[in-house]
Amino acid sequence: LAVESEKNRAQRRRAEAALATRSAELERSARFSADASHQLKTPVTVLRAGLESLLSREGFNAETYDEFSALLHQTYRLTGVIEDLLLLSRMDAGRLQLEFTTVNLTRLIEEWLDDFSAIPDEFDLKVDVQVPHDLHVVGEKRYTTLIVQNLLENARKYNRPGGRIQVAAEVRERQVVLTIGNTGRGISPASQEHIFERFHRGAAGGDVPGHGLGLNLARELARLHGGDLHLASSVDDWTEFEVCFQTAGILDETAPA
Repeated sequence: LAVESEKNRAQRRRAEAALATRSAELERSARFSADASHQLKTPVTVLRAGLESLLSREGFNAETYDEFSALLHQTYRLTGVIEDLLLLSRMDAGRLQLEFTTVNLTRLIEEWLDDFSAIPDEFDLKVDVQVPHDLHVVGEKRYTTLIVQNLLENARKYNRPGGRIQVAAEVRERQVVLTIGNTGRGISPASQEHIFERFHRGAAGGDVPGHGLGLNLARELARLHGGDLHLASSVDDWTEFEVCFQTAGILDETAPA
């Protein structure tokens, strides 16, 4: 018994040491991401201001203006990556403070779909919405919006010409389950195991703009809100994600949005 007890104590000490080492590595990684992102923000801002100034000048030919515009667009994409990395580093370090309120999920979805309708749509997509009126969830509006935005943007980007996006929500016990599905090439079984990893870009995303952080960010935020995000299915011409929120009550369970 004494020998077994000493073995158990040794195993526990090794496990505690490994855990401490891992925690220190995560802290260093989060600190590096935050520091690097902060250092990048200023030069990117300066670069964007310079490009905007050049675009406002006269005397360049059309091709030059097109090049400036393309470069300016890349600065906005880079800013998006930086902001996502800053947010992830705060979550990794446990420094993200959430102030929960009641969020009208129905209105939030409607606002984002209105914004999408204003974006030129090369795919001519049809959007089917099946969301009850005044569906409320518990969350911080800024980050709840980010979860929905990332999923809707994925459904649009990874679609096909003449395709469809379906947005549906329902109350299951004390949770609101939001389902966002889209037509388009499915996610391979091999890629399904990695889609929530940071910077993962599957074969379907090779020609689609993005940086492989959206799904990871959305899932981490969903979990911080007491819910979760998972891939419900992806077969043939249909992919569907489900995200769960804590319900804050529903005023009308039957009327469509």
